[in-house]
Amino acid sequence: MRASPLLALVLGLLVAGLTAFGLSTGPPPGFTQAPGESACTECHDSFGEETNRGPGELILEHPARYEPGQIIPITVTLEHVGQRRWGFQLTALAADTSEPAGEWLITDPRHTQRVEGENGRRYVEHTWEGTFAGQRDRAQWMVAWRAPERDLGPITFYATGNAADGDGTRLGDWIYSAESTIVPPSYPTATLRFPRGGETFRPGQPIVIHWEASSSATSFDVLFFPRAGALPVTITSALPAEARSLLWIIPDVPTESARLAVLAFNDVGFSLAESKPFRIVTSPPGPSGDVNGDGRLDGQDLHLLLCILLGKTPPAPMADVNGDGAINFQDVLRLLELLLKQRLG
Repeated sequence: MRASPLLALVLGLLVAGLTAFGLSTGPPPGFTQAPGESACTECHDSFGEETNRGPGELILEHPARYEPGQIIPITVTLEHVGQRRWGFQLTALAADTSEPAGEWLITDPRHTQRVEGENGRRYVEHTWEGTFAGQRDRAQWMVAWRAPERDLGPITFYATGNAADGDGTRLGDWIYSAESTIVPPSYPTATLRFPRGGETFRPGQPIVIHWEASSSATSFDVLFFPRAGALPVTITSALPAEARSLLWIIPDVPTESARLAVLAFNDVGFSLAESKPFRIVTSPPGPSGDVNGDGRLDGQDLHLLLCILLGKTPPAPMADVNGDGAINFQDVLRLLELLLKQRLG
């Protein structure tokens, strides 16, 4: 007996609805894009099978180092302007063996849950309420991870996130992925202090890259990623153990998603510290001291420079008024000199 077209349509809609419902209560295990796994784009494929093709971002935040048995807080943030339903899945694997590492602890059972795959890998992911239905532009989940009781070397967190449009189907959803590594005490660590991300620079502008590092670091490499997914360009390598800054001239590479990274090395291994995205834009040059880039030199430039120095706003391309590669009080003095000179004619 052949099913009628109407019955087939009803069954199809029912299956689609159940699928949408099931994933909103949490995806099945094994979709973090860890070794041997795919991503959520197997189903949510409106924008292709690659992740990170949209204007948003999935961010993992956690300490750089773990002690055996230590409980580590992890923040998962998914951003995409205009989207209104959210999901994620996260796992932890030993970097050398891809074996499961540590234990997930649920600190927010309303929004997060644990699941386990057939291969023994353990995951943490959203719940039904953890999709934050109707919440626009971003979502955030807090989880905790207990480190292994012994030193397993570097451990990598793999995550995917779904920034959905909330229409109950798999269409119109953007999939993002992220990975980050946490290291044991024997490994060096570094923290990038400038640029942090969110800044706007111009080609040819000098900036000073600043970082902090553990005393166990013996050398550093500095890398430039022109855009998301691009291979890195080595700015410099084998900097000595005492190095904590580097003067860099912004290249003529207009981009909305550049990043910098510092690699810290010692005899045991290495770790990476990476900035969030920053912009490199080409624009007509204004007068010297035109901090806000409006083509004029006035009190608004002084106000913006003071806000930058007080940490109330990210650095602007022309905030380094005296061109010494740093933004500090010397730039205020130089800007006051230029304003006085302009006023006196």
